[in-house]
Amino acid sequence: MYSKLEFPITRPALYSGISILVVALWTIRKLVSQRKRLPLPPGPKGLPIVGNVLDLPPPNTPEWTHWLKLKDLYGPLSSITVFGQTIILVHDKDVASEMLEKRAVKFSSRPYMTFATEMCGFWRSFAFSNYNDSLRKERKLAAGQMGSKTSLAKYHSSIDFQARRFLLHLMKDPEQLEEVLKHETSSIVLDMLYGYNTDPNTRTGDTDPLVVMINQMMSDFNKATVTGAWLVDLVPWLRYLPDWVPGTGFKETAREYQKNLTTVLDTAYNFTVQQKARGSERPSYVSNLLNGNPDTREKESIKNSAMALYGGGADTTVASLSWFFLAMSLFPEVQAKAQDEIDRVVGTDRLPGFQDRANLPYVEAVLKETLRWNPIGPLGLPHTADEEDEYRGYRIPKGSIILPSITWFSRDPSNYSEPHVFKPERFLGPSEELNPYSYVFGFGRRICPGRNLAEANMFLVIAQSLAAFNIKKAVNLETGKEIDPVAAQRGQTAGIVSRPTDFKVSITPRSDDYRRMVLNFETEIRNSDRECDAQFIQAPPA
Repeated sequence: MYSKLEFPITRPALYSGISILVVALWTIRKLVSQRKRLPLPPGPKGLPIVGNVLDLPPPNTPEWTHWLKLKDLYGPLSSITVFGQTIILVHDKDVASEMLEKRAVKFSSRPYMTFATEMCGFWRSFAFSNYNDSLRKERKLAAGQMGSKTSLAKYHSSIDFQARRFLLHLMKDPEQLEEVLKHETSSIVLDMLYGYNTDPNTRTGDTDPLVVMINQMMSDFNKATVTGAWLVDLVPWLRYLPDWVPGTGFKETAREYQKNLTTVLDTAYNFTVQQKARGSERPSYVSNLLNGNPDTREKESIKNSAMALYGGGADTTVASLSWFFLAMSLFPEVQAKAQDEIDRVVGTDRLPGFQDRANLPYVEAVLKETLRWNPIGPLGLPHTADEEDEYRGYRIPKGSIILPSITWFSRDPSNYSEPHVFKPERFLGPSEELNPYSYVFGFGRRICPGRNLAEANMFLVIAQSLAAFNIKKAVNLETGKEIDPVAAQRGQTAGIVSRPTDFKVSITPRSDDYRRMVLNFETEIRNSDRECDAQFIQAPPA
């Protein structure tokens, strides 16, 4: 007799088990073989060895516009292959969501970019880290400090202070819109991340050493991370060529970018550490995390995650707000409706604040439409396939680079009526159109961790700028005629972060009362305890 835990293995049972195993192995092999025989998504035919290298975007051309021809020729899913590297272009929001969100387990890593990650050192930003334990830890740090609107509430006073300072400086120097935006946004993020105060009396960041360093680092990052821009990403062995070989100037560029990155990381982090040692630190992301007595590896995670959050909350916000000011000059009827709502809800004796946000639905819609009208990340940050996959009968090879055309999603007539028109009403009422929050901040496990910070900052700047100023087309002083920036509406910079090309707008106070209200901020700034911290910045030796 056999116990309840014992079973005899009879010869028929053994044969049956072997048969089932053989059939299973044959089936798996067949499926794998079939998958390998599946075609890649359609695309242009390439040359031998180099593939589609001639199909890459030319320099200084917005990449998303270049790839639209593949959508027109091959549909929502297309591909090219360059030196054996497959690049897949996605021109359909639902396809992007299914691949990058529903199948996130397969598509949550970043492509290994030899130039940016290895040679320049940008692997230290979790924006370009593979999906691993280090990334999850750093994103957890970020989520705990500013991953929700509730956790951001403690920074509202800082955002409000910087927004009002922005109004003051913009009123005094309206011709320097972009520079004033850069300084305001940098000031907010540096205050929140490191407890660092820029000079409250400075209108731009030209004289603040930390702002200058970080802006240079972000410029380097944007150039280094453009997919297909650096041949060494496609032919990694080029990095080992001697510097004297023609065409290897990228090696010196990489050394410069890495030096700038290291300087910024160490300088900003060491400022908070030193202030903490003096007992004079202010509450901030880095300061709060250092309270837990982190070990060496954890300190490195804090340093790297703070830098990544700066990139997610500063440079992109400047670009988005630039598009907002351009839109207001082109669509005055939108501006008038928003100002009417602010006047009715808030009145004219103060500026709107975060406490008014729930009662300003049209202004909230203006924020959404700003993000949709010209997304600042036209192709987002690239994803990569962690394993072989099949989608709609096409093979997605392991290691493929996936580029979702975010700007096309915002222009797709199947998503939006009159997509080229700035129309906040599309997000109000019973027939609300696709919320841009569902794609402009990325997808799945790689959604931007600084999105709540960027959104909060944008809302307050938009609301207070609409309340205080009239934004119109600039006037030619010689002819007295308005300068039509329609051409600028079509023009945008290339790269990971897209800004409008040079444009001019006229920015004037809506009334004498608003002029006095903004000028009063100068006294408030002078009497605040926010002294400039530039004196404490000592960059590491070269």
